[in-house]
Amino acid sequence: MVRFSRHANGTLSDEKAFSTNSLGGANVGAGGDAHGDFDAQGGVQIIGNYLLAVNAGGNDVSVFGLDKKTGDLTFKNKVGSGGTRPVSIGYTKKNGSADEYWLVVGNQWNNPKVQKDGAAIERYPNNAFFMQDLTLPDATDNERNIQLFTFNASTGALTSVKQLDKYDRENGGPTTVSFSDDGTKLAVATWGIAHFGTKVTSLNEQHPSRVYVYDFANGNVSGGRYFEEAGIAGTIGFSWAKNKNTTLFVSNFNVIPSKMDNSVTVLTDGGSSVTKTANFSSTPNLGINESCWTTLNPAGDKLYVSSFQTSLVSAFNVNGTNLSYSSTQVRGDLAPKGGDSKEVWISPDNKYLYNTGALQSFSINLFNIDSDGFTYKKQYILSTTADGAGIAGKYNFLGLVGYDIP
Repeated sequence: MVRFSRHANGTLSDEKAFSTNSLGGANVGAGGDAHGDFDAQGGVQIIGNYLLAVNAGGNDVSVFGLDKKTGDLTFKNKVGSGGTRPVSIGYTKKNGSADEYWLVVGNQWNNPKVQKDGAAIERYPNNAFFMQDLTLPDATDNERNIQLFTFNASTGALTSVKQLDKYDRENGGPTTVSFSDDGTKLAVATWGIAHFGTKVTSLNEQHPSRVYVYDFANGNVSGGRYFEEAGIAGTIGFSWAKNKNTTLFVSNFNVIPSKMDNSVTVLTDGGSSVTKTANFSSTPNLGINESCWTTLNPAGDKLYVSSFQTSLVSAFNVNGTNLSYSSTQVRGDLAPKGGDSKEVWISPDNKYLYNTGALQSFSINLFNIDSDGFTYKKQYILSTTADGAGIAGKYNFLGLVGYDIP
């Protein structure tokens, strides 16, 4: 874990690292051109005076005490995630409780993928994996799941309860888990099987990602339903519309050429099915269209999406359950091609946007937000991970959160 002090003008200082007492999961030699990259949203969360962080390589979740005056962290303990490669944390307060929360961890397991085509085609983890019927039950399904916990924000006790659901290999493991604002629904996005590094994506090689929605009550899920569409894979981030439990704003990374205008989609949950009600390009330039991470501003009237491959951040106006494209900004300074930008976070005063350079630059990138839009301001290369600068996959940042000093 790395902490910065955030100042009134948005700038950062006082970098300090804290050990999670576990493993992060980066592996530069895995997955060919992907350099071990795996993607998710919401891997770090602050609940009261505690910070929780997934450990994708250690298969557990670290709990820290958080001193909100100084930002210092004190390691408390770590708890098994209930699966393999935990990547995302969602939480909601228990009804009638002041300090008890339901907490769900998404365990991704792995992200099989296909690169290139023709004689140069590469399949990961191997060709044999893709010779199987990936829709059939498999022993790994129990590792690719969502696990329920309780969390006590007074004591910091994180307690595993049970597995809520598990997922097949064809449509992949979780990338993001998140509750609606009222806590009555839980949504889970999955990775699918991406096919990239080719001009024409093969639907025989690519398998669609899914967005699941469940009804949630008293620690139980029911009525599971999902959206999927052929030609759309790599669904990484999503955000529930503010104060609504029927609308999801979703980002999609691996889309076929004819569906480049589906890099941002609006999904509506009707209670028995999830449907796509709108779709958008994340940038007017369709040749570089894709998006991966999402966040809403504090008021919920602006959606920002980050694009991994192109180091773009795009903004959409939110009007109830509707979106309209606003503008796109490109990161400055070190912005490597081939994938780097990941998670985005907006300061509580809605004046600054922060975007991680998570796979190659190992940076935090600052944008100013004002009435005219948002503009790139400054880049911070982390000294903690500076030895990996330019080495794709040397580290893999998961999660970005912040708060105002009380």
